[in-house]
Amino acid sequence: MRHNRTSIINTALMRVGAQGVTAAFQDAPAAQTAAAAYDRVLAYCLSLHPWSFAMRHAALARGTESPAPGWRYAWPLPADCLRVVTAAADGGEQHICYSLAGDALQADAAAVIVSYVSSEAASFPDAFADALAWRVALEIAPYVQQGGGNARDYLEMFERALDRAKVENDMQRPERVCRSSFLKERMVF
Repeated sequence: MRHNRTSIINTALMRVGAQGVTAAFQDAPAAQTAAAAYDRVLAYCLSLHPWSFAMRHAALARGTESPAPGWRYAWPLPADCLRVVTAAADGGEQHICYSLAGDALQADAAAVIVSYVSSEAASFPDAFADALAWRVALEIAPYVQQGGGNARDYLEMFERALDRAKVENDMQRPERVCRSSFLKERMVF
């Protein structure tokens, strides 16, 4: 099942003992607190792992800014980029060395393709939604009368749910076997 903003906020409110909402923008104080925390918590949780549902790929356009010393080019990152996972040249086949400076990727390659985690993921698989709801519950607990004393428990539940979500995400990704010629020549059967 896929989850959206309202279902995750409702789950977090339920976990701290507050009343649920029918829309994420409702005016109950607990709902307002959860809605205010949601975007920040979502960006944080998305940036913790290369989630398959949030991965995007883009060929970068060279920027007009000067690169940092030691690099030939500066490449502005996409606006929705939370975390760069890989950077490649030559049509995406050859991984390159790079560094990040602000909102730009610094590299010596003349063309760069990045794989990154996007902030624009709108619906989430069950395991990620569970972890996200625990994190929202943790963030709003001090501001909700019923849940303020359980913040340590919410943190523990978030960490467990996050670990489970990472495992489930990684199990869905096919393992990509890349053998170098160096290792291939030395393979013993």
